[in-house]
Amino acid sequence: MRICNCCDNYDNIIKIFDIEFSFLDNFVLNNRSTIYKCTSCNYYYSDSNNNQMDYDNYYTNFNNNFGSYHFNDMNNKTFLYLEKSLNFDIKSIIDYGSGKGLLTKLLSEKFNVDNYEIGDPILKKKYDCLILSHVLEHIYDLNNFINNIKNNINEDKYIYIEVPNTEYYEKFKSHEPLHEINHEHINFFSKKALIKLMLKHNFIPVSVIDDYFILNDSKYWVIRSIFKLSSDNKSFDNYIKNDLTKIESINIPTLKNLYIYGCGFLTYKMFNKISSNCDIINIVDDNPLFKNKKINNIEIINYEMLQEKINDNDNIIITAVIHENKIKEKLKNINKKINIIPLFN
Repeated sequence: MRICNCCDNYDNIIKIFDIEFSFLDNFVLNNRSTIYKCTSCNYYYSDSNNNQMDYDNYYTNFNNNFGSYHFNDMNNKTFLYLEKSLNFDIKSIIDYGSGKGLLTKLLSEKFNVDNYEIGDPILKKKYDCLILSHVLEHIYDLNNFINNIKNNINEDKYIYIEVPNTEYYEKFKSHEPLHEINHEHINFFSKKALIKLMLKHNFIPVSVIDDYFILNDSKYWVIRSIFKLSSDNKSFDNYIKNDLTKIESINIPTLKNLYIYGCGFLTYKMFNKISSNCDIINIVDDNPLFKNKKINNIEIINYEMLQEKINDNDNIIITAVIHENKIKEKLKNINKKINIIPLFN
């Protein structure tokens, strides 16, 4: 049995129903299918005991729907959404699984676009945006497929995915019952399921919305989504590296009669380093929540108490960096010769 492709779940799978098809003689797909639901992520899917090779064979030799669309405005609405939404630095686009290439033609009016049909020679080029418009609902091995197409997307660039929206299936008004349940549509996505699938492959959601186009004069609801490929969060790594270097560069001189102004995040991080070199008299903070509190037996006082206690030539280190200028202005009002020791040079 296929498991949930979106969250790799075995345990929370329930069977919905079985369906049997009467296919052409010598058809390449099995004629019985079971519809399952993953209750963890609201992903539905069918299992026919076929594999990806069976589906590849089918689409090569039996699929007669190529380009026979009854969608009045499908490609136009996708183009308008992409034209509005791809306001990033997009220099190249690949329309992957492009069918007749109608969307490719529209996008070419504004972007540098190539098209690629599944089954063509392996695509080796990378692009700033890869478009999957009504492709994923047909793919048997979603995880392997996404791993492969990641090789065609530049790092920190984008993928657009459009799929039928199962959250609106009861609103679909087709000319036949169970129109969406067929041997071609084998994955049925909610927004939650699609996001879980893509997060698993290091795609971060940028925009995931409900929308529709017109099919035979009725609304056909879809999920429109843009995800960003982020294989390595360099921003966070660089943030830690740069700020650790900054903290390590702080050189606290040996000081007597020292006050630390600020009882916040930086004080918590720096207190041991400061106290190992210095004689700390008090910590100063004006937050009333700190009244009568201590850090390592050093009492926290407020500004008014500091005014009464501080003497000429006493030292202050300001750790409330965000409020440093305001604190310096307040300290000027104390009629004492105070040494303000800079933390950062």
